[in-house]
Amino acid sequence: MNKYPDFHKFIFGDVALGITIGSLVIAYICALVSMLIEASNRDITSSNTPIKFSWKFFTFANLARIIANVLLIPIFVRVAIQYFSPDWLLIASVGIGAGVDRLAMVFKKWGVLATDKLAAKVADKLAPEQPTVIPPVKP
Repeated sequence: MNKYPDFHKFIFGDVALGITIGSLVIAYICALVSMLIEASNRDITSSNTPIKFSWKFFTFANLARIIANVLLIPIFVRVAIQYFSPDWLLIASVGIGAGVDRLAMVFKKWGVLATDKLAAKVADKLAPEQPTVIPPVKP
């Protein structure tokens, strides 16, 4: 059944496949929670953000960050499998998911993972339906 056992051992480590997949799922959930916390703290007074929350805008504004999470989490989980016992892998997976997303957010703020031009195009398409600038408040 397992034609290349050495390849599978290298990819998944010395733990059962279920532990590896479970660790990945937990890390991805933690990364998603980290992104949702960031979205809930968004600045609605910014001219770059729609007043009403938009999943489409959120996805395109964070596209590079999402791709970085998808690519980096399996690598960090595999390294954690190598150096942590299965008992500590759950805690490591939580830290990996939140940590990788926070790292991606730092790179986004530095402009390395910025997708602002793509987000601006989406915001322009959303503009007729959802204003992106809050009207001035009269004193």
